[in-house]
Amino acid sequence: MKLIWMTVPAAVAVAVAGCSDDKSTTAASRSSVPAETSSVSATPIENEEPADGVRIPLGETKKVPIPADAVMDIRVPVDWGAASASLRCAVTDSTGRNEDLRSTNTKKQETIGGKEWMTLWTFSSPAGAEVTVGCKDPESKLAPDDDHLIRVVPRGITPH
Repeated sequence: MKLIWMTVPAAVAVAVAGCSDDKSTTAASRSSVPAETSSVSATPIENEEPADGVRIPLGETKKVPIPADAVMDIRVPVDWGAASASLRCAVTDSTGRNEDLRSTNTKKQETIGGKEWMTLWTFSSPAGAEVTVGCKDPESKLAPDDDHLIRVVPRGITPH
């Protein structure tokens, strides 16, 4: 029994020593890049795109997986203002059928990656499905120098 009590601390000491060697090697290899820079750059990337969100350049389409218990929001930058009203979006399921896009008078706004986004449309599809989403600016209302990306982001449904 006493042998077991002495073996456990010895194993822990070896593991800690091994880990501390890894940290010094890692720290030495990163000496040219400050540690705070890597953590700062990781935060905006994490906040830039919600886990299940998809960024789509305006004029292109992408496949978007539908998670369980969620509706999907199509979001655009708030600073597009009135020009966003001229956008035309389509959501097509795997059979080629168009999904219904729902819109409300009040546009929900949210900050993602330090930028304000508003929900333009919402749609729903069966969980596990994959739909193709794309938006266009047929009247060319958006300024040509803007970053023309939309976001398709799941929004959880709370049970009633």
